[in-house]
Amino acid sequence: MSLTTTTTAMIRQSSRLARTALPCLCRRQLVAHFATPNSYPVPLFDKLPPRRTFVSTRPRRAAPAPTPTATQAVLRRSPTAEDIENAELDLEPLGQTDAQLALTERAADQLRRICSQNDHSGSALRVSVESGGCHGYQYKMELTQESAPEDYEFGHPLVAQARVVVDAVSLNLLRGSTIDFATELIGSSFRVIDNPQAVGAGCGCGVSWEAKA
Repeated sequence: MSLTTTTTAMIRQSSRLARTALPCLCRRQLVAHFATPNSYPVPLFDKLPPRRTFVSTRPRRAAPAPTPTATQAVLRRSPTAEDIENAELDLEPLGQTDAQLALTERAADQLRRICSQNDHSGSALRVSVESGGCHGYQYKMELTQESAPEDYEFGHPLVAQARVVVDAVSLNLLRGSTIDFATELIGSSFRVIDNPQAVGAGCGCGVSWEAKA
């Protein structure tokens, strides 16, 4: 037998022994691992994979919208007792202390923009209160170029074009309020906020509200 043939035979025999011994080795490890059921199992691996850690954070609440800056409006015109009587209204005219409204800067700026257009030059924002809505009263706003003798007229001290007209009946339910202009996803519009004559914040639509008794 040649040396090459002898070497080849030895290599084959070693391979058969290795294949036979490896399953036996694996079986001995498994038996040792599960032989004692009440004992802590012996790890088959020297090094375990690292554990993943998950960190959860509390959801942050959205910051409340900042309160718009408001300026006390100037009372430019108020009805007399005779004007109230001629309009057949059963109420007393309000003095300068009680006849108060405020305008936010964005409301005044929007009125300035509207009045700068040719179609609305000299217009004013008429704010009134009428019965209706889900809470008993609702606000109504429209542009007007006319005023009645029983109307109160307010103006922004720095923006001459920002004028607001309120009738005598509505002002009793609006005095102390703030006129604002809001831009939202559903649209932009003037609105009344911080009405001391209203109960709570009113309806979610921002139009209907309940008057204090």
